[in-house]
This record gives sequence, C-alpha cells and structure tokens, in this order.
Amino acid sequence: MATLHTLFFFLLIPLSWIYGLMIWMRNCLYNTGLLRSVSFDIPIISIGNITMGGTGKTPMVIYLAKLLQKNGCKPGIVSRGYGRSSRGLIMVHNGKRLLKDVDMVGDEPYLIGKVLNTVPIIVSENRIAGIQGLLDNCPVDIIILDDALQHRRVERNMDLVMISACDKPEDYHLLPWGKLREPLRNLKRAQYVIYTRTKRFLKPPQHKIINPYLKNNSTASIMQPVLMKMDDTGYHKTLPTYELVFAFCGIGNPDFFIQTVKDVGLNIVGKRIFQDHQKYNSVVLHNLLVQIESSKCRAVVTTEKDMVKIPESFMKKNIFYVIKIDVVFENDSDVYDLIKPILSQYP
Repeated sequence: MATLHTLFFFLLIPLSWIYGLMIWMRNCLYNTGLLRSVSFDIPIISIGNITMGGTGKTPMVIYLAKLLQKNGCKPGIVSRGYGRSSRGLIMVHNGKRLLKDVDMVGDEPYLIGKVLNTVPIIVSENRIAGIQGLLDNCPVDIIILDDALQHRRVERNMDLVMISACDKPEDYHLLPWGKLREPLRNLKRAQYVIYTRTKRFLKPPQHKIINPYLKNNSTASIMQPVLMKMDDTGYHKTLPTYELVFAFCGIGNPDFFIQTVKDVGLNIVGKRIFQDHQKYNSVVLHNLLVQIESSKCRAVVTTEKDMVKIPESFMKKNIFYVIKIDVVFENDSDVYDLIKPILSQYP
C-alpha cells in the first residue's frame, strides 16, 4: 500500500509541472498582448481565489453586494454557474425576483440571489456576454465577477483574492500535487488579498509565505456562523442548542463545516459528506434519509448551499437546521475605502 502511495505521489509532481507550464503559457499570451482582455465602461471587481476548495468567495460576493448597495451603488453579479444543468447565458435574478430554479443556474448563484433578493445576477460561461447582458437589461453601475481571478478575458479594475487561514504550507503546490490553481507569484495581478477564517482578525502564519507577492496590505476577516432553523415560512436565526443531529454537506471544505456545526453547539451523531456541488436527486435523498433514520436522531443540519437544493418535502421529515456563514470585517468602512478609488473614476 505504501508503495502505491509513493508511486501516486511521484506521478502528481510531473502532472503539476505540466499544468504549471500551461498556466505560464496562457498568462504570457495575456501579459505580452497576444491575447487581449475586453474592457467595459463600468467598474468591475473580481472575487477569486488562488487555491481549490472553499475560501469564502460566495459569502464575500454577498457581503460586497450589500456593502455597495449600502453606499448607493447598483451592483450586478456575473457568475459562471458551476455545476448547473444548463449552458449559455441565463438571467438568475432580475433585481425583483428569482427567475430560474437552482438546478438550471447552479447552487451558488441561486443562493446569492435568494439571500440578496434585489441584485440582478446572470450566469454565463462567457463572462463578456454576461456583463453585456446585465448592462442591456438591468440598471447596474458596478459589476461583481464571481470566481474570476483566472478569467483574464475581461479587464477589471480590482481583483480581490480570498485565501483561507486554514491552508497549510503543503497546500501551496500546483494542482494536482497541491491546491494552487496558479503559482503564488501571480498574486501580483491582484490589488488585495483577503484572509478568511482568521482568528480575531489576525493574519495567519502563511502570510509570511504570501506577503512577498502582494501589491498592497492584506486584509483579515472572520467567518461568522449563524445557526438557522427551518419552519413553514423559511429559515430563521435560532438559539444554540445541544440537540443531537445528523450532519451532511456537499461543499469544497467539509471539515470546516463539521467543525462549525460543533462550534454552534450541535452534537453530531452521524454524518455524510458528498462531493462539492452535489445534486440531490430522489435516489441520493432516499439513501440519505435511510442513513439519517439509522442514526436515530430527529434533527439534521446542512449548509445554505446544500439547503437550496433540498426539496421542502424532505426538510419536513426532520427538524432541519442550516449553518449560515457571514464574512465579517473589523470595519466595513475599511473595505469600502479600498473600492472608493475605482468608483471615482466613473461618473
């Protein structure tokens, strides 16, 4: 078994080199102007990451949209809509209501639309078409690009890169050896790095590794969990409870979710971890229900991203809890101060 593990490890290294060469060649084409980015006459902010796995992009998109609205802006959001059953350009939310179901647009854009409720959202593999679709159909004055650090076809005014404080030094190798989507030195393309899941807004140990590649000072945030409970009118904040629960999720960082469930006071007696962006069809839900019933507990808990894909009929079979995650900064004004210079460039 150890021999197979060693062989697999040494296979990952050359694959990582090949992947790195492809990334380098693509970036060279953009850096030399052989491939050109398309610009728009509207401020554009990209929320991205440089590693695989959950870094808090979705909570940050929600936070940024709310912050912009609070300061008089009219943001619109463009997402690729990863994991959706459809293709092409689809309006998820027109600023008044959700227009499509979660399967058609993807769990993250649907969740963003459900939470924000008044922000127009489009999904499109072609981000240029997505931006133009928002400009043609909605009164927006700033665009938020979801998960777009590696998408260089669109020129933007600011790249915000989310980096988890839970990362380990061994994560910082290129895929598939490590978790990096591109080399750390490419953080020089970003205007700001935001550390997520920090303790008391302190910069994490890996800041020493990352700092040499940063243009500006980094910013620290925490991920604040909120325990929610479903009822006939939706899900609402509830007090901590020591109830026994069955936990399940299909997200990029399930370990963080499991620890968060414990942190909010729930006691896990069983769990099921699915792949990221799991689709909950009838077979999956039946098997999940069997596993929940075998654990002999009355309550279940999952993430917001999973919750939007679960039918109401399934939720009513148990006491249903949801872990909502909010990104929190020490001062909202500090974040808005980062953005104000790009807003002043546009009348």
